[in-house]
Amino acid sequence: MLIVSQVSDASVVQFLQDAHLFVASSHDAIEWSVPHIHISALPFADTNSLIYQDFFPRCIGLITVNTFGIAPHHGGSTLMRLTGHSGRVHSVSYSSDGRLLASGSADGTVRIWDTQAGEEAFPPTRSGAGPVLSVEFARNSNQVAFGTAAGIVCIWNIAQGKNHRRLSGHSRPVYSVALSPDGTRLASASACRTLLWNPQTGEQLAVLTSGYDESVEGVAFSPDGNTLASSSGNTTLRLWHSNTGGIVHEPQRVLPQSVFPPHTTVAHGVDFSPDGELIAVITAHAYQGTVCLWRYENVTEIARLQGAATIRSARFSSDSRSLVAAHGRDLRLWTLHPNPAKASFTDFNGHTDKVNWATFSPDDRYVASASDDGTIRIWNAGSSQSVVQLLPAHTSEVSSVAVSRDGRFIVSGSHDNSVRVWDLCTGEETFLPLLGHTGRVYCAAISPDGRLIASATWDKTVFLWDARSGTATGGLIGGHTQAVKAISFSNDGHWLASASNDYTVRLWDPVTMTPSAVGPLRCDDQVSAVTFSPDDKLVAAGDYSGCMYLWWTDTGKKLREPFQADRGPVMSLAFSPDGMCIVFGVSRQVACIWDVSTGQVIQELQGHADSICSVAWSVDGRFIGTGSGDYTVRLWDALTGASLATLHGHTRTVRSVAFTFDGQFIVSGSWDHTIRKWDVRMASSLASENSHNPVAALGSVALKDGWLVGPSSELLLWVPVEYRHCLQTDLCPLLIGGSRVVITAGRGDSGLHTGEDWTSCWRG
Repeated sequence: MLIVSQVSDASVVQFLQDAHLFVASSHDAIEWSVPHIHISALPFADTNSLIYQDFFPRCIGLITVNTFGIAPHHGGSTLMRLTGHSGRVHSVSYSSDGRLLASGSADGTVRIWDTQAGEEAFPPTRSGAGPVLSVEFARNSNQVAFGTAAGIVCIWNIAQGKNHRRLSGHSRPVYSVALSPDGTRLASASACRTLLWNPQTGEQLAVLTSGYDESVEGVAFSPDGNTLASSSGNTTLRLWHSNTGGIVHEPQRVLPQSVFPPHTTVAHGVDFSPDGELIAVITAHAYQGTVCLWRYENVTEIARLQGAATIRSARFSSDSRSLVAAHGRDLRLWTLHPNPAKASFTDFNGHTDKVNWATFSPDDRYVASASDDGTIRIWNAGSSQSVVQLLPAHTSEVSSVAVSRDGRFIVSGSHDNSVRVWDLCTGEETFLPLLGHTGRVYCAAISPDGRLIASATWDKTVFLWDARSGTATGGLIGGHTQAVKAISFSNDGHWLASASNDYTVRLWDPVTMTPSAVGPLRCDDQVSAVTFSPDDKLVAAGDYSGCMYLWWTDTGKKLREPFQADRGPVMSLAFSPDGMCIVFGVSRQVACIWDVSTGQVIQELQGHADSICSVAWSVDGRFIGTGSGDYTVRLWDALTGASLATLHGHTRTVRSVAFTFDGQFIVSGSWDHTIRKWDVRMASSLASENSHNPVAALGSVALKDGWLVGPSSELLLWVPVEYRHCLQTDLCPLLIGGSRVVITAGRGDSGLHTGEDWTSCWRG
């Protein structure tokens, strides 16, 4: 364990504070293994802390950690991380004195936490009605109301330790509950209607009807308790008399249908500012969220706070000067004073899955958040840390990656409607995002000479871009009638093939942007993959019915009747370098190698635990790469079909893989918004080497609860939860994403000290 060093009297308080944060942020490592105080916790500590500055120089053989686009020390502004729920945490609520925090989870429990000790203050209570979707503390701090997925509203008297009262009246999930300031009324909102209750007796006081059957997502009382606001699935704000249930004001549509198409936007929640001047309504459309601020006095909109991700909740601070929102995987804190229309914001990151709820403590010093990662976090709302600037990256799913033949750049397409170009060595963005598509980009390709980029999207178009300048050169006219899912350049660059949901494959001249006289080539279902043979004599395609097609490019005639895979949709396909075989991936966890001449499957690649979304064949013919819905990339021996390596690091489906032309690397694009470059030689050799270097092993095995575990179940290295999604190591020398954590081996000449040799790291 760490030995307290001598520090000046003036530093004692700071040292103890740093020590507290060090232990709290690395609790998971320290609790499991004392040696990992040095091996794991110390390298990841805040480099500005006295703990790090005093002890790290005293050690050798430790890993080195560098962060980019993420807080330089794990935990960021997190003061406390509360764990105990076994499912997603949907909602949290502070008691009026801030000493207690209630949380409701998908595990069907409500838990009460001591915010000073970070431990549960009472035994948890089970709802008995499925997942708990919303919780609310009463002002007297003695009761907690919560709504459940089964439509039951419950009231738990924690002061008396009694079982909760169950209120029946909803037939569908209760998304929101709110208690009036004086505690005499309880409002509950569900997918069927809004109800008012007497929380003391359980009597139903009123049913708030509005003549619509849209789901009500949020309710909130005004500070004086006289008005109840509700927000509905059709983005409508309604104000009610909380005593009578009558309508105070005509319903207001928060976002006009001219902004977004009907039925594509929902209102997630609503909140009153404590000074009674503002109402916040949270809306979500596709991958974006907006907080609309309305003046309560005259029910008029005064500002829109735009998010870069889905916003699921927002709450005002007690002084009404700030607003905190559950913003994607982060928290976004807006400063509203003095002008809400020009509000600035700060993002806090640390959760590893979407944040469902965020709320201020009563004194506004802290913010509590609830996440799908199963944890609750308490943050320092007044932290003066500088805002971390995210690195250039896609803001939505990466659906396609392609590598230029000269090995200079990567092109990626994303569901954020953009195409981007990246330096293959440094990961730096070559141009600003290539914009022009009005829908998700499903596929991007590079011409063999590296001069053109093609991109295909949901908006039925194929765009061409100049790869040297990033400017659009035009689009293919009069083509597909539905979304274009795949594109491929011929190897001589004379043709571009496009595959669409309209059941056709079309050939185009990429210079003149005109269709070929051959085609359109018709399939039996939506077409999901297309590619040319190495000699360009054949074009192959796969569709959602599981059929694979081969046509002669000069005539458009079929080489043979379609091959039926019988294993689900053909998601991706690639020719072997000699053109004799095709590897194709299907939705049933198997990749197959198909003999072109005989039309028979000659090899099956089995090992993935989910659909195989992408396949690639290295130019030298030695390797096949696959990307899967199981979040991994796999390397296979193309001759024997043996699995050579499984690459871990992505946190969502790997949608696209592509080898560099020299075969040294394989590039992967994922729905986790990132692109990774993997070292093929290192990956294929790690499986046969008994390496004791945990940094070299990172990426070749899955972390177990954040631990890298050796072959004898020994704990090699612990990685903080905030950093697990963005690790860049020797095996993955390039990560293109909003943030990355670079881990390198060896501080000192003797290498890393792990296992029984861990004490050698201390030189005192």
